[in-house]
Amino acid sequence: MGYASGTGGHFGEYRVPEKKATRMNDSADAASSNVESSHKNQDVSDEKNLVVSFIQFLRQRISREQCTTDQVEGIEVAVQCLETAFEITDSSYLFQPSKPLLDIFVAAEGLPAGVGDFPKPTAEEIKIANNLKEEGNTLMKSSQFEDALLKYNEAIKLNKDPAYFCNRAAAYCRLEQYDLAIQDCRAALALDPKYSKAYGRMGLALSCQNRYEQAVEAYKKALELDPEQESYKNNLKIAEDKLKELEESFRQGQGPGLFGSQMPDMTALLNNPAMMNMARQLMSDPNIQNMMSQMMTGILGNGSNAGVSNLIEAGQQLAQQMQSANPDLVEQLRQQFQGQGGPSNESDRNGPHENGTQPPQ
Repeated sequence: MGYASGTGGHFGEYRVPEKKATRMNDSADAASSNVESSHKNQDVSDEKNLVVSFIQFLRQRISREQCTTDQVEGIEVAVQCLETAFEITDSSYLFQPSKPLLDIFVAAEGLPAGVGDFPKPTAEEIKIANNLKEEGNTLMKSSQFEDALLKYNEAIKLNKDPAYFCNRAAAYCRLEQYDLAIQDCRAALALDPKYSKAYGRMGLALSCQNRYEQAVEAYKKALELDPEQESYKNNLKIAEDKLKELEESFRQGQGPGLFGSQMPDMTALLNNPAMMNMARQLMSDPNIQNMMSQMMTGILGNGSNAGVSNLIEAGQQLAQQMQSANPDLVEQLRQQFQGQGGPSNESDRNGPHENGTQPPQ
């Protein structure tokens, strides 16, 4: 029965049998796993339904003849990309929102009636927003980046100040969400085209994505506006050096990719069913088709340097798409290649950075 014997012939305290406890723990783990799986499936369903609602909004724009010919073509490409990215099938369109997506958005986030642009903040809102920004800066200094992000979000809702967008870009960079960081830098520059720090932060985010050619341009713009800033000078040199390394390695037949500076065994790759399936999926993606078309146009229509840069950027984008489409397979292939003597992609950590002269404002 699993009782512990006591002294004097009396029973001691009852102890749960070890095997039964294991079963109970296994059941609890299974239940927890089922709950997590259920939540994940629900999240995926909600995301698909949101995308379906947005596609319906786009198609309604076309059916109501509210678009130019160029806009119609752009929408058709956008719909194909969304359907591919979110695995939208015919059955996904069985979902019908209770209200049009635009109505839901207007109710939640729309501007007041008669207001054609963001309303000018009041003095009180400016004060509150500045306090929120300062709280975000304090959180950044203590490496609480997620919490800092929330503070900057609240500040931006009250006051569209370019510094707030730029500070949020810094938080996104620390969280390795570089696309969002670049987006915020562009928003800051839309508000203040002479904001050097936004160009500097954008260069940093682009460098972290290995988009060195664009990073160089961003750092040059930053230096035009603030010629004495040492961090811009240092990061510009790093980006230029990295770009030269990539161009040189490409000319030597060691183009950038997932496997380092040497080519993997192509026969093994071509005989890998999972790899070939992923290749077919990628080449059917409108994003990839458009990227390859632009790349070939650049190579044929520009000089050799421009062609090399286009090939480098295309290779990087293709690698990112492969990583996103099937990260497990990519990691497996990388490990197999490195196990054969290939180099690691983790060797160089001397990338660009913001020094102490460039804290959040």
